[in-house]
Amino acid sequence: MSFPKTERILFFLVILFISTQLGKHFWPDFSYLYSLKVDYFSPVIYFWDLLLVALIVIWVKNKPLLNKQAILVFFIFILSQEISLFSAENLGAGLVRLEQLILIGFLGIYLASKKINDYIDILRRSLVITLIFQGLLSISQILIGKSFGFWVLGERTFTMSTPTIAKFNWFGQIILRPYGTFSHPNVLAGFMVVLLPLIVFLNSSYKKKYEIFIMILSIILSFSRTAILALIIGGLVVFKKNIMVVFIILILLAPILMVRFNSIFNFDNLSLVRREQLNLVAISDFNKSPFFGVGLNNFINNMAKSNIIAGPVRFLQPVHNILLLTLSETGVVGLAGLIILMGFPIIRLWRNKASSYCMVLFYCWVVIIFLGMFDHYFLTIPQGQRLFFLIWGLSLARL
Repeated sequence: MSFPKTERILFFLVILFISTQLGKHFWPDFSYLYSLKVDYFSPVIYFWDLLLVALIVIWVKNKPLLNKQAILVFFIFILSQEISLFSAENLGAGLVRLEQLILIGFLGIYLASKKINDYIDILRRSLVITLIFQGLLSISQILIGKSFGFWVLGERTFTMSTPTIAKFNWFGQIILRPYGTFSHPNVLAGFMVVLLPLIVFLNSSYKKKYEIFIMILSIILSFSRTAILALIIGGLVVFKKNIMVVFIILILLAPILMVRFNSIFNFDNLSLVRREQLNLVAISDFNKSPFFGVGLNNFINNMAKSNIIAGPVRFLQPVHNILLLTLSETGVVGLAGLIILMGFPIIRLWRNKASSYCMVLFYCWVVIIFLGMFDHYFLTIPQGQRLFFLIWGLSLARL
């Protein structure tokens, strides 16, 4: 199947802007909770969405060969999530999440229905550009202590004094944690650490490695504990033949890493306390409705009623665990759908473990699952969903 020029350009742009969040928000009544706007409930038309729709339209016009297995797996997943809407208190919020999953899922189906060699070079070039940009932007945000001004790409406006902004306390020196164009430093770091092994593999035949250095530096400077831990474990596995080099790097980074990881047990333990409390709410929701959950994207509504979440301000966030989130919102039916969605490509990759490409993507899934045990953005935030279905589609593409 040929790859028309217009389709190639649109695919390049879809990957190039995959990390941006420029969009138009709408605020119907169901997107408010206690008179507060809740981003997770807001219908949004993103610039990226328009690019994806244009790509899919051009692709479908060419009567492509569809990956029927991928479509079936995706349909089962969507159906398992959709069923929960019958018990949803906030139906509008549930439909917002469902629309996001369906739209972004088309990216995965598109990738799964093509041969890898058709787009691998375009994928490499576009990913390298967007990741270098995010890396340089995040480093700049640390240096100037505020947002850089790329609002046109969805960068939020913030300074060191912005309420609830993420910061790192290093021996009394307050450092701004970088956001890039993401909604939180943890999402930025997760995006980088998931794609790092893929970028290393795609650039293995190239002499320039500065993009890899920028990605690693961005992950470290994000001060995201889980992403840094995933980076360290990955480094120990990949560079086991040069283990001393890894240990030397860890020793050099020890002053930063020790403070960051130790802080969660003393002055910065609020995030740990909140995660524990959110887990309890999720388990309670599951006990109330074990088969179909409380409704897709309805965890926050139920959590707000509990009034047990610690902190100086009202905390309106999903539980920071994708399995508990799925169980609470969509029950065992929804969890089964998620396991099928993730398990199908993972099993396929393992069966083709003789391929280096397949093992790289297998490792990407290991990182996604690990990070998903401590955060929710792969299922709740568009940029996280895009990354999830990017890896999903690549994992099912024809070799």
